[in-house]
Amino acid sequence: MNVQIILAGIGGQGILFSSKVFSELGLKMGLDVMGSETHGMSQRGGSVSAHLKLGKFQSPLIRKGAADILYSFEENETYRTLHFLKSGGICFVNLESEDQFNKSIMKFLKEKEITFRAYDATGAASKIGSIRSANIALIGYSAGTGLVPFKYEDLRSVLELVSRKKNL
Repeated sequence: MNVQIILAGIGGQGILFSSKVFSELGLKMGLDVMGSETHGMSQRGGSVSAHLKLGKFQSPLIRKGAADILYSFEENETYRTLHFLKSGGICFVNLESEDQFNKSIMKFLKEKEITFRAYDATGAASKIGSIRSANIALIGYSAGTGLVPFKYEDLRSVLELVSRKKNL
Protein backbone atom coordinates (compact mmCIF):
# COMPACT_ATOMS: atom_id res chain seq x y z
CA MET A 1 0.00 0.00 0.00
CA ASN A 2 1.17 3.53 -0.81
CA VAL A 3 -0.45 6.61 0.73
CA GLN A 4 0.48 10.27 0.32
CA ILE A 5 -0.79 12.64 3.02
CA ILE A 6 -0.68 16.42 3.31
CA LEU A 7 -1.14 18.04 6.73
CA ALA A 8 -1.86 21.78 6.66
CA GLY A 9 -2.54 24.39 9.29
CA ILE A 10 -1.03 27.29 11.14
CA GLY A 11 1.55 27.47 13.91
CA GLY A 12 0.35 25.95 17.16
CA GLN A 13 -2.20 23.56 15.63
CA GLY A 14 -0.06 20.46 16.06
CA ILE A 15 0.98 19.79 12.47
CA LEU A 16 4.37 18.44 13.53
CA PHE A 17 2.82 16.24 16.22
CA SER A 18 0.27 14.97 13.69
CA SER A 19 3.14 14.19 11.34
CA LYS A 20 4.77 12.15 14.10
CA VAL A 21 1.49 10.29 14.68
CA PHE A 22 1.18 9.34 11.01
CA SER A 23 4.85 8.36 10.82
CA GLU A 24 4.44 5.99 13.76
CA LEU A 25 1.16 4.72 12.31
CA GLY A 26 2.89 3.91 9.02
CA LEU A 27 5.68 2.06 10.83
CA LYS A 28 3.10 0.13 12.86
CA MET A 29 1.48 -0.91 9.58
CA GLY A 30 4.86 -2.16 8.32
CA LEU A 31 5.27 0.62 5.75
CA ASP A 32 8.28 2.73 4.87
CA VAL A 33 7.83 6.35 5.95
CA MET A 34 9.14 9.53 4.34
CA GLY A 35 8.26 13.06 5.29
CA SER A 36 9.02 16.71 4.82
CA GLU A 37 7.87 19.69 6.87
CA THR A 38 7.59 23.40 6.11
CA HIS A 39 7.60 25.55 9.23
CA GLY A 40 7.39 29.07 7.78
CA MET A 41 6.34 31.57 10.43
CA SER A 42 4.89 28.86 12.64
CA GLN A 43 5.58 30.67 15.90
CA ARG A 44 3.58 33.66 14.67
CA GLY A 45 0.56 31.73 13.45
CA GLY A 46 1.95 31.33 9.95
CA SER A 47 1.45 28.43 7.57
CA VAL A 48 2.81 25.04 8.52
CA SER A 49 2.55 21.96 6.35
CA ALA A 50 3.88 18.43 6.28
CA HIS A 51 4.14 15.94 3.43
CA LEU A 52 4.06 12.28 4.43
CA LYS A 53 4.52 9.25 2.25
CA LEU A 54 3.72 5.82 3.63
CA GLY A 55 4.92 2.95 1.44
CA LYS A 56 7.50 2.67 -1.33
CA PHE A 57 8.53 6.10 -2.62
CA GLN A 58 11.71 7.74 -3.87
CA SER A 59 11.38 11.27 -2.45
CA PRO A 60 9.55 12.89 0.47
CA LEU A 61 7.82 15.75 -1.36
CA ILE A 62 4.35 15.27 -2.78
CA ARG A 63 3.73 16.68 -6.24
CA LYS A 64 0.71 18.77 -7.12
CA GLY A 65 -2.24 16.54 -7.91
CA ALA A 66 -0.73 13.46 -6.23
CA ALA A 67 -1.85 13.44 -2.57
CA ASP A 68 -4.38 10.85 -1.50
CA ILE A 69 -5.47 12.64 1.67
CA LEU A 70 -5.42 16.26 2.86
CA TYR A 71 -5.93 17.08 6.52
CA SER A 72 -6.49 20.80 6.98
CA PHE A 73 -6.68 22.10 10.52
CA GLU A 74 -7.59 25.61 9.33
CA GLU A 75 -9.97 26.53 6.50
CA ASN A 76 -7.71 29.01 4.69
CA GLU A 77 -4.89 26.47 4.64
CA THR A 78 -7.25 24.15 2.77
CA TYR A 79 -7.44 26.63 -0.10
CA ARG A 80 -3.65 27.02 -0.05
CA THR A 81 -2.92 23.28 -0.26
CA LEU A 82 -5.89 21.86 -2.16
CA HIS A 83 -3.89 21.68 -5.40
CA PHE A 84 -1.88 18.81 -3.92
CA LEU A 85 -4.92 16.49 -3.86
CA LYS A 86 -5.38 14.07 -6.72
CA SER A 87 -8.69 13.48 -8.45
CA GLY A 88 -10.55 11.01 -6.26
CA GLY A 89 -8.63 12.12 -3.15
CA ILE A 90 -10.04 12.83 0.29
CA CYS A 91 -10.11 16.17 2.11
CA PHE A 92 -10.78 16.50 5.86
CA VAL A 93 -11.21 20.06 7.13
CA ASN A 94 -11.60 21.45 10.64
CA LEU A 95 -14.80 23.37 9.95
CA GLU A 96 -18.17 23.51 11.69
CA SER A 97 -20.14 22.73 8.54
CA GLU A 98 -19.67 22.05 4.84
CA ASP A 99 -22.07 24.95 4.25
CA GLN A 100 -19.33 27.33 5.41
CA PHE A 101 -16.92 26.19 2.70
CA ASN A 102 -16.48 28.23 -0.49
CA LYS A 103 -19.19 27.16 -2.98
CA SER A 104 -17.02 27.49 -6.09
CA ILE A 105 -14.33 25.34 -4.45
CA MET A 106 -16.99 22.76 -3.54
CA LYS A 107 -17.99 22.65 -7.21
CA PHE A 108 -14.33 22.09 -8.15
CA LEU A 109 -14.08 19.25 -5.61
CA LYS A 110 -17.14 17.55 -7.09
CA GLU A 111 -15.73 17.85 -10.60
CA LYS A 112 -12.48 16.22 -9.41
CA GLU A 113 -14.44 13.57 -7.47
CA ILE A 114 -12.70 14.60 -4.27
CA THR A 115 -14.44 13.41 -1.12
CA PHE A 116 -14.88 16.35 1.25
CA ARG A 117 -15.62 16.03 4.95
CA ALA A 118 -15.99 18.97 7.33
CA TYR A 119 -15.75 18.22 11.04
CA ASP A 120 -15.80 20.67 13.93
CA ALA A 121 -12.62 19.35 15.50
CA THR A 122 -12.10 22.54 17.49
CA GLY A 123 -15.59 22.21 18.96
CA ALA A 124 -15.04 18.53 19.77
CA ALA A 125 -11.71 19.28 21.45
CA SER A 126 -13.27 22.16 23.42
CA LYS A 127 -15.96 19.85 24.79
CA ILE A 128 -13.31 17.69 26.43
CA GLY A 129 -11.44 20.74 27.71
CA SER A 130 -8.45 20.39 25.39
CA ILE A 131 -8.75 22.79 22.46
CA ARG A 132 -5.14 22.02 21.52
CA SER A 133 -6.27 18.48 20.65
CA ALA A 134 -8.29 19.58 17.61
CA ASN A 135 -5.67 18.00 15.34
CA ILE A 136 -6.19 14.60 16.93
CA ALA A 137 -9.97 15.07 16.91
CA LEU A 138 -9.89 15.57 13.12
CA ILE A 139 -7.60 12.59 12.57
CA GLY A 140 -9.74 10.45 14.89
CA TYR A 141 -12.86 11.52 13.02
CA SER A 142 -11.26 10.46 9.74
CA ALA A 143 -10.47 7.03 11.17
CA GLY A 144 -14.14 6.57 11.99
CA THR A 145 -15.33 7.36 8.45
CA GLY A 146 -13.91 4.24 6.83
CA LEU A 147 -12.42 6.43 4.08
CA VAL A 148 -8.80 6.16 5.23
CA PRO A 149 -6.49 3.14 5.05
CA PHE A 150 -5.91 2.78 8.78
CA LYS A 151 -7.95 1.58 11.71
CA TYR A 152 -9.13 3.58 14.69
CA GLU A 153 -7.61 0.97 17.03
CA ASP A 154 -4.17 1.37 15.44
CA LEU A 155 -4.44 5.15 15.68
CA ARG A 156 -5.35 4.89 19.35
CA SER A 157 -2.38 2.64 20.14
CA VAL A 158 -0.01 5.03 18.33
CA LEU A 159 -1.45 7.98 20.27
CA GLU A 160 -0.80 6.11 23.51
CA LEU A 161 2.79 5.58 22.37
CA VAL A 162 3.62 9.15 21.29
CA SER A 163 1.47 11.25 23.66
CA ARG A 164 2.28 12.36 27.14
CA LYS A 165 0.21 10.45 29.68
CA LYS A 166 -1.43 13.66 30.95
CA ASN A 167 -2.82 14.34 27.46
CA LEU A 168 -4.54 10.98 27.02
